[in-house]
Amino acid sequence: MGEIQAFNEDLVPDVAGLYLRAMAGRPGPAGKALQDYFREIFFANPWASPDIAPLVYLDRGKAVGFLGVIPRFMDFRGRVIRVATVSQFMVDRKQHRGPAAIALLRRFFRGPQDLSYTDGAGEESHLVWTAAGGHGARLYSFTWQRALRPVRAARDFVDRTTGTLRLLARASLGAAAPLDALLTRLPGPFRPPPSAYVSRQVTAEGLLRSIQEIGWCEPLKPHYEASSFGWLTSQAAAAHSRGDLCMAAVRGPDGDLCGWYVSYMKRGGPSTLLQIGVRRRDQFNGVLAALLRDAGARGSSAVKGLAIPQFLVNLTQQFCLFRQASTCVLFQSGDPDLAETILRGRAALTGLDGERWLDFPGHSMD
Repeated sequence: MGEIQAFNEDLVPDVAGLYLRAMAGRPGPAGKALQDYFREIFFANPWASPDIAPLVYLDRGKAVGFLGVIPRFMDFRGRVIRVATVSQFMVDRKQHRGPAAIALLRRFFRGPQDLSYTDGAGEESHLVWTAAGGHGARLYSFTWQRALRPVRAARDFVDRTTGTLRLLARASLGAAAPLDALLTRLPGPFRPPPSAYVSRQVTAEGLLRSIQEIGWCEPLKPHYEASSFGWLTSQAAAAHSRGDLCMAAVRGPDGDLCGWYVSYMKRGGPSTLLQIGVRRRDQFNGVLAALLRDAGARGSSAVKGLAIPQFLVNLTQQFCLFRQASTCVLFQSGDPDLAETILRGRAALTGLDGERWLDFPGHSMD
């Protein structure tokens, strides 16, 4: 019978080693860089609190399960609520076959947070969350992608396959690559949309000012403060393998500030949107078009992101394709009004507020 206790720095080497076995399929001890990243994310984050802490499942003194937790804050109908975001939820099945995952979640759900949340879960995690009393937020649990260089984007997809199919497909797509230059100039779904909106790259301070000036329309929305926002964006910017982190304020044709976006821009690969916001609903198309234009100018093959329920029609109008490979967004709350708000798609749940900005080795953005 195992026991659950709060994560502490003495357990970092053991938990980092568990990560390598359970998440990366690699035996052996974890290196210093990975251990330091665990310390930075779970102990040095500006929201760290002993009453909403990561949990470790120990079996005969050895860590065989881990539930990473980062406390955050959100606004819900005019009041600030505590949110516990989950990352790196893992169990070593070779060493432990008991109910460690459900035990960890049930202990976690008894914490003081108003909302428990993750946006990087698979279908197996969905089953465990449901068994422990959580829910899947289906309206947020699929992704969209807008191709900017269709042949290059197809090659990105093929790169995920294996064997002879991958070799044949890469050879044929490589020969067809010059078609991108033609397809992006013809009227149709691959041409970057025109936009009279002007984007300007800003610092973390400038982005925060823009967000605070524009605000959010949803009843459940992020709550940011200057000191913690700077740490958050600096951590997101450190994920160099995903591209350059671009933070932009967007102005309309009249010169008024109307929106912003935060996105990884990757030359030769897909850019990943973390957050987009607008002052008014009718300005979303213009801000999105500015993002697509900027990504195309930086050489990205496509732009992708998590679903934004209130703007699904707008995304469709911009020739975005949708897919749901696995469940992404899971949550639990004892507040029925808060839970109903999420289930109805009326929450601003963005990549900066879950775990999609984290840079654990092999951390998936899909």
